[in-house]
Amino acid sequence: MKTHVKIPIELPPCGMLVGTGIMNSMPDYLVCSGRTHTTWVPQLFSPSELLDKILEDNQGNFVQFWGFSGGLSPTTFARYYALEDLGMVPPPPDWENRKNIAVRDWVNPDDFKDRKGAGVLKLIREAREKGLYIALLYTEAVPEWSRQFQDAGGKFYLGYDFGERFTFGLTAEAGGSFDKVTLRTLADDLVARVRAHVQERHETGWGNVAATSSNFYLDYEVAAGADIPMTEDYAFKHLNLSSALSRGLVRQYGLPLWGSHLAHEHYSWIPYSSPHKFPLLRASMFQKYLTGSKIVLNESGGWYLEAQLVEDSPMFETPRVEFGGPITQRDPHDIAPFVAEARKTYDKINYHSPVAKQYRREISDFYDFVKANGTPAGQPETPIALIKGNLDLGQPEFRPNDAVAGMYNLAEQNPLWFAGQPERGWDIAAQVFYPRPPVLGEWHNLFLSGSPYGQVDITSFAMDHVDAGFLSAHYRALLFVGWNTCSEKQYAALLAFVRNGGTLFVSIPHLSTNETRNYAAFGVDELVRGGDWSELCGVKVKGKGPRFYWATAPDHKGELGFKHPRRFGILTVCRGDIEITDPSIETLAVDDEEMEPVLLRRRCGKGTVYFLNTWAYPGATDADFGPGATLDSPGLAGYVYRHIARTTRGTVWISDDGNDAGAECRFINYSYFPDSKKICLQNIDFDTSRRFHLHQAGSSVVMELAPGEFRLLDAARG
Repeated sequence: MKTHVKIPIELPPCGMLVGTGIMNSMPDYLVCSGRTHTTWVPQLFSPSELLDKILEDNQGNFVQFWGFSGGLSPTTFARYYALEDLGMVPPPPDWENRKNIAVRDWVNPDDFKDRKGAGVLKLIREAREKGLYIALLYTEAVPEWSRQFQDAGGKFYLGYDFGERFTFGLTAEAGGSFDKVTLRTLADDLVARVRAHVQERHETGWGNVAATSSNFYLDYEVAAGADIPMTEDYAFKHLNLSSALSRGLVRQYGLPLWGSHLAHEHYSWIPYSSPHKFPLLRASMFQKYLTGSKIVLNESGGWYLEAQLVEDSPMFETPRVEFGGPITQRDPHDIAPFVAEARKTYDKINYHSPVAKQYRREISDFYDFVKANGTPAGQPETPIALIKGNLDLGQPEFRPNDAVAGMYNLAEQNPLWFAGQPERGWDIAAQVFYPRPPVLGEWHNLFLSGSPYGQVDITSFAMDHVDAGFLSAHYRALLFVGWNTCSEKQYAALLAFVRNGGTLFVSIPHLSTNETRNYAAFGVDELVRGGDWSELCGVKVKGKGPRFYWATAPDHKGELGFKHPRRFGILTVCRGDIEITDPSIETLAVDDEEMEPVLLRRRCGKGTVYFLNTWAYPGATDADFGPGATLDSPGLAGYVYRHIARTTRGTVWISDDGNDAGAECRFINYSYFPDSKKICLQNIDFDTSRRFHLHQAGSSVVMELAPGEFRLLDAARG
């Protein structure tokens, strides 16, 4: 088997691929059925005609073709299989008499299986001729055609995207046992299936393989061989956090680039009547530009409306088609009685509808900006990386009803498989580094965040992929957040990172080798090196210590932003029973009754370790309702994150008052691109101007951004 060589991607002169999705569809057919999900296709354009519309309507330089298997109509089948090359012309559908409306009304599809993908090849050639980059999503083709894709498209062909094809799949049969299911078996199974699919696509000529989904296990798909991470943003709600994951993976695995698949129409959820509906789309495109994405693609909405996940969607004015079964029930013969009535409503959802026009206007305006200003080369400066630990298979936010890796049957037997302490840690990290203040009026802001301490990456230890040289070359600080299954390899890499000058935040569970989600009662025998962390943390862990309720500072210094008698709690977690082996270690927080250490800091080589001495993950320290607690408190671990962020600032940083990032900076998203010396600034507040200090090169200037304003600056001139 040949080793796949990742294919370089030559970006256009503007430095970014801006695009839209197109489908092989026909008017009068259903995408989905059901009371809520009925989606009629009013589209009048073929995929080939849509290439022209993209150019006419200034919709970018890139198209993503949703191939599926050719659709349900004779026309879509003929396009996909290029039957016109055989002199075959599909008959027009006759809905009234129910003739020629399904493929089998015309031909036997099996007679043409060797031509699957012939039409895709022709579309790739057309895109190249028109100067449009093209990628394929949910597309199938036999090798005879797929092996021609790269030559046909040249630099304009970006490859294939397997989309949301994979998820965790191990379950116990009815009445069976989950005794042998561990986080490792789940991860190994997923990676094996993804790797087999990616290798098959590489070997049959599809080129670079992208992975698009809203799942937090994108890192496992990349570990399995995917070449381009393309997060489905809005479905992955926190846009900056998804950027951090993709950006970290590109650096870690040496990938060509990363991109954003914006599913705004489906998942933005705020009504069209909201004045923030389309400013949100606009802000998200700039948020991706600012964070280093080199692909920004709008999934849908510009050609016709596909989603009705808001209560005032015009799609609810179209006939509802309910069969009482799955929403994928859409046999043309079953929907024929509804077609005449549906046609009367197409003006509300088609290409000429107000909503579709607004989608195209937003894409056009953003593309104009990119053409006029270019795109900062490289990736933004990120002094800090959040560690997504090995076998962290949960979600990037704490939802107590979620089961890790979708293992709901197992979680019902063992509730530790429901989201818990480890997943709560991601909420703390997001609150500190990527806070989401209310900027959408009365609607929840699930998407946009400021970056008061600049951009941070997420570096993944998936499948124990960790390299000390990479970590030291790219980051000043590493912060553990959620679940981690440790190993000797990890421990050695972390030790080398710190000795080389890095800063590390870690707690006891992060250095456990547990693979069964037992984060409540793991033993010392499960700790890497038996709990002897003298070299790294300056302590030996002897066992699980007593439960404590309040943590406080041991003195009045207030270096971390709090001082005695400020208390954190009520925590109700256990300390570690530790032996301090480095007499020079500092105590930064203690149990307020016994005064035993809860948070320690130790110099190690050229670097520093912050050690949280709890038998619980940092997510358990988010409880902060005691004396001195404020509404914006991120809890004890969050104070440590803030402190490390202040002490590892990048070349460019912001503050409220010339000193520290405060309430105003929560609304400012910013980045600095060292390769091009560009600064990006964005006010995510659509209603209020925000004023702050911009610091660079030892000086600062007061800046004010208008509501929703994005600004691109030359760092040399400020």
